[in-house]
Amino acid sequence: MKVKENDHVFLIVESRGRRKEHLFKATRGNVYSTIAGTLRGDDLIGVEWGSVLELQAGKVYVLPPTRYEIMMRLFERAGQVIYPKDLGYIVEVSGIMPGMTVLEAGVGSGFLTATLAMIVGKDGKVIGYDVRKEAIELTRRNLERLGLLDRVELRLGDVKEGVEERNIDAIFLDMPDPWEALKVLHKNIRGGAPAVAFVPTFDQLEKIYVQLVDRGLYIIQEAVEILRREIEVKPGATRPSTQMVGHTGYIVLLRKIIR
Repeated sequence: MKVKENDHVFLIVESRGRRKEHLFKATRGNVYSTIAGTLRGDDLIGVEWGSVLELQAGKVYVLPPTRYEIMMRLFERAGQVIYPKDLGYIVEVSGIMPGMTVLEAGVGSGFLTATLAMIVGKDGKVIGYDVRKEAIELTRRNLERLGLLDRVELRLGDVKEGVEERNIDAIFLDMPDPWEALKVLHKNIRGGAPAVAFVPTFDQLEKIYVQLVDRGLYIIQEAVEILRREIEVKPGATRPSTQMVGHTGYIVLLRKIIR
């Protein structure tokens, strides 16, 4: 497989012990500046994926971008987004599968929306709500970049006022007061089904327990925090990085209880 004109190309550039990553579109006539020197769009078109190009002061690895690279570098953002370290765990513990119908409250910029859409597949459906029109429009644009809009229904509204959908397979909430939404949505989700809330504070964790668990609506299966630290790999000097992505939020996995 070769790079075609207007393909997005993920580049890892190395020069004098430094490394930098880029996501460029291979367009004829364009010139891109890197730490290893300049690179033209014409130099990329027709190159085999996985090739290594030599530049004036280093080398460039030409790679096809994954969904992760496209999301992190091309998605528009409005405020804080759910980090990949949390996205993967949220999807895994929810147990969602292709063909399921899931509901998301608080789509934000669409990072979780896109991840859910990839998992449920063409036969599934993600129903995304947000109270902000600009968030709905932003998420729509981002989903179009990945060609996922056909499996997502975006709706302007507050789930705390109720939704029409029934027998939902899973619920995902990124909002300040998920307990209020989960009280209302209790009748809309299947018995025993998962509901995953992402919250930044201990106070919110305790309110989830008091408002939902004490009232016998849900049980907390687990509440966790994911930390991410890169490892610098060099012969004879491999060690953890001095920087890391620490606290971003707590992931709370609840299951609906029927009494």
